[in-house]
Amino acid sequence: MLNRVPHILVYSRIVIGLVCVLFAWQGEDFRVWIFALMITELLTDIFDGIIARRLGISTVSLRKLDSIVDRFFWLMIFASCYVLYPLYTASIVPWVCVILSCEAVVFMVSWLRFRKGPSPHNLISKVWGISVAVAFSVIILSGSSQIAFQIMVALAMLSRLDSILIYALLPAWDHDIPSFYHANLIRKGKSITRNKLFNG
Repeated sequence: MLNRVPHILVYSRIVIGLVCVLFAWQGEDFRVWIFALMITELLTDIFDGIIARRLGISTVSLRKLDSIVDRFFWLMIFASCYVLYPLYTASIVPWVCVILSCEAVVFMVSWLRFRKGPSPHNLISKVWGISVAVAFSVIILSGSSQIAFQIMVALAMLSRLDSILIYALLPAWDHDIPSFYHANLIRKGKSITRNKLFNG
């Protein structure tokens, strides 16, 4: 039963995301509840990987599932923002499309080289994940975001560039690569040190 905890935490984010959209339909009075659920999601996202590594069940398939569910959750949060604040959210759609396009490029590079989807879990993507939570928290609670959203977009570009370089440099498909610098070390036949807390 204990081994199922990481999967339960991952799948719980699907439910949390859908509940956030439902709350958004109820109006701005539910903003705080959506914010609370976002914090809950962030905690589950942190602890599912830590628990999985502690239990020795941090598999590639679990990491990929985690990444897919994360994307679904944040799309639900974006949908929640649109329901609450359609005019502001429509104004940031082009930037969201740019981020998704960069994500598609990462996938293409990994797929064309290795016939596998990417799973870098690089360190800058962790920082980007935090910036996403901050930016959308500001939007949910206040109806708009300038600095926080701009920082999030900048970090999104950097994290996707790092991921593209990782899968361009790796001689063979791999996962949990801290950065493109580490991918280059692997390319040169050198060993790398992974952070036990954030990387397998």
